[in-house]
Amino acid sequence: MEPLTNIPVERVKEIKALLFDLDGTFVGKDVIQGEAYNCLEKLNAVGVKTVAVTGRPAGWCDLMARWWPISGVIGENGALFYSKIRGEIIRETYHASEALPNNQAKLHCLFSELLEKYDYLKLASDQPFRHWDLAIDILEETEVPLDIALDIVKFCEKRGARAAISNIHVNVWFGDYNKENMSLKIIDNYDLDKENVIYIGDSPNDSPMFRSFPLSVGVSSVSNYKNIMDNHPNYVCSRDGDSGFIELADLIFSTK
Repeated sequence: MEPLTNIPVERVKEIKALLFDLDGTFVGKDVIQGEAYNCLEKLNAVGVKTVAVTGRPAGWCDLMARWWPISGVIGENGALFYSKIRGEIIRETYHASEALPNNQAKLHCLFSELLEKYDYLKLASDQPFRHWDLAIDILEETEVPLDIALDIVKFCEKRGARAAISNIHVNVWFGDYNKENMSLKIIDNYDLDKENVIYIGDSPNDSPMFRSFPLSVGVSSVSNYKNIMDNHPNYVCSRDGDSGFIELADLIFSTK
């Protein structure tokens, strides 16, 4: 992991899209900074597409796609992509909607099994707005030790599910998608490729993105997870959270 300032200027000039995580990256201490939000408008103004890539739920993504100055939002760790085209919200899912009832039933059973092992686990408060996954709260409104979070991941994977740790949740789902799979699909739809897209994130559920994109960036707190991530970002900001996001945006603006 090299300092952000080591990215070659010529590579930054080629950037046509910024994909970014939300919690711990675009959103710092539970509040969206006006300066970070304004960066989205400024990026659009200089011709850089912006796509949020998050574990947050479908209901939140609908609002973001409708009102935020972004090109679109990938939600529930790759389950869906929402965007607004000529005033209409376009909702795409990685798997056909017919699979949803069966997936939800399997998730319900899986969480019941988890509660037999860890009876104090709680679903995240945004669970009612989710379609394709479960979000188990580990640091948003309750606290679960990291070793337990890692065991939850193993427990779910042994039962055929996928699971990923963010800075606040363990997300669990059934399906062969993740942030990377949906992101690659969307950038292909935009006629872009890995070489002219940059990604910024902060935690283990960003690991597939760090592996996939040569221009991958972590905010400074990504180092907290370096021992449990399979893949690390190629570059790291000197600042954390939304300040790190602004640091990257300013670097892009400096080349436009």
